[in-house]
Amino acid sequence: MNGNLKFLENVVPAVVSIRSHIPQGHPSARLLGTDRMGSGALLDTDGHILTVGYVVMGARTIQVTLADQRRMPATVVCQDFESGIAVIQTPRGDFPTVALGDSAALKEGDTTIIVAATDQTEDDPQRTASSGFISALRPFDAYWEYMLDQAILTTAMNPGFGGGPLLDGFGQMIGVVSLSLNSAKEMSLAIPIDIFHRIQGSIFSTGRIAGRAPRPWIGIYTEPVEMGLAIIGLIPNGPASRAGMDVKDIIIELDGVEVASRRELYTQMWKKRAGDGLVFTVQRGEELTEIHVLSVDRAEFYG
Repeated sequence: MNGNLKFLENVVPAVVSIRSHIPQGHPSARLLGTDRMGSGALLDTDGHILTVGYVVMGARTIQVTLADQRRMPATVVCQDFESGIAVIQTPRGDFPTVALGDSAALKEGDTTIIVAATDQTEDDPQRTASSGFISALRPFDAYWEYMLDQAILTTAMNPGFGGGPLLDGFGQMIGVVSLSLNSAKEMSLAIPIDIFHRIQGSIFSTGRIAGRAPRPWIGIYTEPVEMGLAIIGLIPNGPASRAGMDVKDIIIELDGVEVASRRELYTQMWKKRAGDGLVFTVQRGEELTEIHVLSVDRAEFYG
């Protein structure tokens, strides 16, 4: 092992593999499957584990496996649909832990290391690391009603399952690995650890995020086109689907305000609260149509 990465000897034992089983009837099962694998980072001897939300969304059972082959059940403490992170917990124990760093001080060019679980079988827990550097610190938006004011983009390739720690050159966790982007300059996207710092206290004490009104969510997938935002998918039985939105509709306006990008759409939507009504002007064929959608809290929809 490279002497500069000696700290990995302490970090690797604190990275767990996560296996989740999700009921077939859960709204996320159709897209994400019913058996999911992920990575996570042990935070304390109380058994709190930080990971990415899609790994455990809707899970009926969760099993975590440590690098030393210890296996134990876990439960979801809190899933933050805004940021995409989740905290799960396993029974207290004598656990190795990952030190948390500060993502606010990061800059392009800084060294990054991803550590991930790569288990092939339950009896053969494996961990793999990959290094790179920060290629960008910038806003990020995605087609599933998701946006970060700042994301960490790194040239380090995620070598295993999502949800593992992104480390700085000192071995401190600066982000949660979320997505593989597979471009030469931006191989992986991580959620900055400072988002977790801001909500950690309320999550650990109450299992909820205090002081935040739920955002409206309607269950659409969108891609920008010349005229506006094309709907490329709908969550079955979601608010938009129930209101009569359709694939290939093009969103032109929301509540009378033109929205030409996902960022503009999300910013306008999130001025309201979950449960509020939203009025969309859409292009459908040759016609402009108004569609009234009653938004919901995404956390309640996904249970």
